[in-house]
Amino acid sequence: MYPNQILLETLESKHSEYIDMLPALQEIDLLISGGYKLKNAIRHFIPRRPGEIDELYEIRLKKHTYLNILSTNVNEQVSKLANAPMTVEGLDVNPKFWSAFRENTDLAGRSEKNLITLIFRELLKFKKIFVHVDKNKSDVIPVNRLQEESLGIRPYIVNYSPLQVINWSESKGKLNWLKIRQISEDNSNPIAAPRKVCTWTIIDGTYVVKYSAFVEIDGKGNITKINSEMINADTAISLQSTIEHGFGTVPVIKLELPDQLWVCDQAASKALEHLRIDCSKYDLLTMAYFQRTFKRIQTPDGDFENSYENQEPLPTGLAHVIELEKFEWSEPHGYMIEHMSNSLQSIETQVRDLVAAGGVSSGNAALAQSGVSKQMDFAKQESMLRSYGEIIIDAYQDILQLVAKAQGLDGSEISVTGLNSFENDTLDSVLMKLDSVSKLNIGSLKANLPPSALKVIYEQMVGMLTGNLSASQKEEVNKEIELLLASIKTGDTFIV
Repeated sequence: MYPNQILLETLESKHSEYIDMLPALQEIDLLISGGYKLKNAIRHFIPRRPGEIDELYEIRLKKHTYLNILSTNVNEQVSKLANAPMTVEGLDVNPKFWSAFRENTDLAGRSEKNLITLIFRELLKFKKIFVHVDKNKSDVIPVNRLQEESLGIRPYIVNYSPLQVINWSESKGKLNWLKIRQISEDNSNPIAAPRKVCTWTIIDGTYVVKYSAFVEIDGKGNITKINSEMINADTAISLQSTIEHGFGTVPVIKLELPDQLWVCDQAASKALEHLRIDCSKYDLLTMAYFQRTFKRIQTPDGDFENSYENQEPLPTGLAHVIELEKFEWSEPHGYMIEHMSNSLQSIETQVRDLVAAGGVSSGNAALAQSGVSKQMDFAKQESMLRSYGEIIIDAYQDILQLVAKAQGLDGSEISVTGLNSFENDTLDSVLMKLDSVSKLNIGSLKANLPPSALKVIYEQMVGMLTGNLSASQKEEVNKEIELLLASIKTGDTFIV
């Protein structure tokens, strides 16, 4: 069992990998988030120039501009994978529960498709994500499964970002335990100021344990006060709850990409380069002209016993100018703007290609490609998407088996397939495919394929034509497929 109090120093202990990766993950998070979140941290991305005075630095920061190319390209990849067909088999027992779960995986209305979307986006951003299968609590302790259902107690999914999971232990690819640190805001009292709450959640093979306290945090996320008191070596945090989860194993699945598939690790530096060039370009465009040279005004020296040298900065309003015998103003040259614009366009292409295909930019000639040529170029992108899909469906199968275990169901027959076909076609090509499919001799296939194989192939083919469906729609379509296949005879063709 866990003690009633634990030292803050112990709870705040972090995994060495977390410490090493945190700065990079925070930078990626800001670059993808953009907007006001990035604006509030813009000093991290646009450093002060050598010798730049405060006033000029603040003016330059206010000219901040950012085109969120990283988020745009990540979202495009996420959309392609999320719209690929996915099939889940083995949910025949208690279909009512499974239909409800797949329509609402987090008890807040998040569908299965949105869960897959969230998992993939977090993987592209942070390389890993932790998925926790939990059950909601009730004031009444149920005595059987029927009472659980009447109280609305059922499994649901909680996702933890690697920014939140600060420590863990694993062996042979499975978690032994993990510790999650979350900062929230308590607004329960309408006549009091909101207070920040830090919650540490420890999950092991037997328990889910929570410690929490009201805290004050500095700009770097470090705790400075606990319950309005300064922290010290003896500061301890109180236990809030201990729950025996009953899984017999850690009910958390860790999904992690191999290094070569973590594209944001490569693309983030290019997105940062784009941000800085874009800000410099905008700063340059807002100057009608700028001073290049400066001629110091000479004043007579009235003290013949001592000589003085004026060490004051040059009163030009600029960080660096050259002192010459002449005074000159210059307008920005057009070729400088053109060069910066070309650089920005090149970086945008590089980021797109890094995220989409893991390679280098193919250049502007890609814009003039034919449809067939573009489909050939999609081959590498689809290969990467299939690699992502394999990782996600393997993990999602484990997640559904954990959900089945939490619900008291046999999950050994659950199988997840799909996420391996990605539509890049136009309407014309879709119509051509429909025409080809309508001529298939399904009766001949039925005579030469095992029934189960034919059913899987048929479902995948229909899934490719219909795209992603809701859980209830999939269930209805699969029932209709079974009836249709049962009625097909040798020599029959598939009719759309």
